[in-house]
Amino acid sequence: MSKHEFNYKVDNNLDNYINREIGRRMVNNGGIKVLKTDIIAEIAEHCEVGWENINRVKRGVVTPSLPVAMKIVDYFDVKIEDIFKIV
Repeated sequence: MSKHEFNYKVDNNLDNYINREIGRRMVNNGGIKVLKTDIIAEIAEHCEVGWENINRVKRGVVTPSLPVAMKIVDYFDVKIEDIFKIV
């Protein structure tokens, strides 16, 4: 079986969406601090993957599978192109 090489990269805005979620929760909870690791763990649970996987996606180290990408955007209730961009 041969490997396919693709001439594209996938960038993401996941970190921005996680930061927005932190801010939204802090406003709704009277300024109580929300940890980024807690949000990442929630996304991972929603996607049925480990938090390490979501953290790697956030840092751009790996590109998520289509099912995981779809679950990530479902978590934030946005369109896939709002978070993931092919460049």
